[in-house]
Amino acid sequence: MKKFFYMSVLVLMAALTLTSCGSDDDKKDEPSMSKKVSYEATVTIAQDMLDICDVTITYKDSDAKTVTEAVTSTTWNKKVDVKKLPAIVGVKCNFKMKNGIQLTKEKYDLVASVNHSVIIDGAKKGYDQPFFFTGSYGVQAEKVAEMVSKRTGKIYGYTISANGAVNETENIEF
Repeated sequence: MKKFFYMSVLVLMAALTLTSCGSDDDKKDEPSMSKKVSYEATVTIAQDMLDICDVTITYKDSDAKTVTEAVTSTTWNKKVDVKKLPAIVGVKCNFKMKNGIQLTKEKYDLVASVNHSVIIDGAKKGYDQPFFFTGSYGVQAEKVAEMVSKRTGKIYGYTISANGAVNETENIEF
């Protein structure tokens, strides 16, 4: 009988030793953010573009939700804190000719650019990208609609891996 009692106690202690709390397993599913990561973007648009086009910018917010904002000034800025890695960050710029717009000038300045960076623990990774550029010569009025339709919807962004490696990409989805 003593043998049975000691054996039962040993089995019970072994079972208690091997049991763990459920909350330990839950933490394995959530990657920890050991780095402070954010994305900053500044889009600069020529006044001619705003005069003849409806301009919107789409991006992912801090909760990775897609947001679209109308642009009404020549400069648009956004800073987004990244809460979870891996992540995709960037901007999608849309230009649509305004309904009934009359092009009254001979040439139009169609210049737009994005200066965007991923910042990891204070270090910037990124650069300026002109995505609509006509130089100092301007675009003839009859070519404006064609140029606008070719450049709209372009996406500029980065993928950030779980370990913080940053790669430029133009093929991200919003």
